[in-house]
Amino acid sequence: MAHGDHQNDDDDFMDPPQNNQATGRRKEGDEKKKRIHNRASQERPTTLTGRFTDDQKGAAAEMGMQALMNVRCMNLVNPVCDWLGEIYDPASREFVIPGRGRLPLNEESVFCTLGVPRGQMKVPYEAMTTHGDVFKMKLLMYLISAVFAPTTSLRPSNKCFPILAKLKNVKNMNWCKFIADFLHNAFSSKMYQKGCRLHLMLMYVDCLDLSTVDFTGTGGPPPTHKFDVCAWTINDVKAVLAADS
Repeated sequence: MAHGDHQNDDDDFMDPPQNNQATGRRKEGDEKKKRIHNRASQERPTTLTGRFTDDQKGAAAEMGMQALMNVRCMNLVNPVCDWLGEIYDPASREFVIPGRGRLPLNEESVFCTLGVPRGQMKVPYEAMTTHGDVFKMKLLMYLISAVFAPTTSLRPSNKCFPILAKLKNVKNMNWCKFIADFLHNAFSSKMYQKGCRLHLMLMYVDCLDLSTVDFTGTGGPPPTHKFDVCAWTINDVKAVLAADS
């Protein structure tokens, strides 16, 4: 985890949020907005992978998904994700943080957050039907539907099926580009409820200046790690967002 590696216009670190937008807290007089969230649930896949055997984790590693077997953050802060979608600039593919800088939405940012494969092959996310290895197929379908590209639907998209037909090539696919492009296309169409919310939330909090954040009660700030997803807990995330108060 390298704070400050993300691009921004000001200092090496982004300041903690100062205006209730990121946490979803409303100032007096703000109109309440009805928000429709996607079906992303970090608790369910984290609980599921926590019960995996060593052989099952090995199967996940064969697909290049080993970092996601060590996710520490079991919940999402949805107002942060909604807010980031609303301030996204499709032309530059950046989240423009008012008065504080910019965060890019690209393969590198996704890799730093999630540690998913960044291979040479395109992820074949398109309409088609097929079948494949049972455990890897179920795990991959679950990761796509609950983490990588969740939508407002209760059912997994049939666009996942062509991927399942190429399980041996999953590790060589560019999942970083897939996740970044999925978010870009959704936000460009003002469909803020779609896409990988885990990336959005961890990308945002990890780029902030943590030197002034009170981590009392969380066991200390997130430990240094190659991938954000293996460092941040929900209590750490809440401690950073509490700087908004």
